[in-house]
Amino acid sequence: MAALWSMAAFLTLLSLSSSASAQRFTLQAADLSPVAVVPGGTTASNITVGASNFSGAVNLSCTVTPTTLTDPPVCQVSPSTVTPPATAAATITTVDGTSPASYSITITGDAPSIPQTVNTPAQTLTVLAVTPQFTITVEKAISPNSVPAGNGAEGTIQINPIAGYSTPPSTPGITLSCSSVTPLVIFPPYCSFSYPAGQTTLVITGGQVATSTLTISTFGTQIVRNAHPRTFYALWMPLPMLALVGLGAAVGGKRSRKAWGLLALFIMSGALFLMPACGNSTPNTSSDNGITPNNTYTFTVTGVDAAGNIASNTGSSSSANPSVTLTVTSQTTP
Repeated sequence: MAALWSMAAFLTLLSLSSSASAQRFTLQAADLSPVAVVPGGTTASNITVGASNFSGAVNLSCTVTPTTLTDPPVCQVSPSTVTPPATAAATITTVDGTSPASYSITITGDAPSIPQTVNTPAQTLTVLAVTPQFTITVEKAISPNSVPAGNGAEGTIQINPIAGYSTPPSTPGITLSCSSVTPLVIFPPYCSFSYPAGQTTLVITGGQVATSTLTISTFGTQIVRNAHPRTFYALWMPLPMLALVGLGAAVGGKRSRKAWGLLALFIMSGALFLMPACGNSTPNTSSDNGITPNNTYTFTVTGVDAAGNIASNTGSSSSANPSVTLTVTSQTTP
């Protein structure tokens, strides 16, 4: 009887062990995309958690090695706990100061209720070495975007340091310019940039972003009023009447002289009121520098520092420097 009981207990334990061993989950991580980034870049991997006769919780985590380098990448899994079948995502981020090197990324799944722990094969993330440089972007578009000839518009340009870029000490900073203006015309619009008080360039220190106001000016007609006033000649108008009044007063009596005096006062008052009308109110125009033709103009903005480093790109899909546009219309003469 004792032997039969021992055999039954053994079979029960074997059944329980077999049932527990049948409860398993699987863990897979897709390739990193991208597999190489510059400092400050981000990469990611999609995680798939499967199950075989298991419906418990699986805790997900991510490990990055080595950790001894400066500002190593940071890996986070979201969500960090799932119930299979499920998916999650691992995001690996770097900062500008992350050391260029190769890093191993490993995803771990842990199910305490079985228990079972699974590690994915390590994937390699390469953080590339980047030469310190700067880019230029348009922070605020040109406004207004259309002006009559002779007027101007403004926008804001942003200079972005990359990989710890700074202007060489004890030298001028970055000089901004419009490297090209299209279309080519006579008397085209022209650019100018603002710099901090007392400076003629933009100095970049400590990786700080700098801004500058871009002003686009155009050539137009100058209007000048009353260029040749004739008020002096108007002073002669009342003289003949005053002479006649004086003659009448001389030959007349006392009452007559009083009347002639009032008439003289009336004539002088009228002359003073009429003198402004004798001035030339026709506007005179001058366009010594010419007039900017009607058109839509495109300006390419660039910058160069004292060491000859030129703005590398705009941080967009294009490697070209940023551009702004301004439409010039005919000037209206009042």
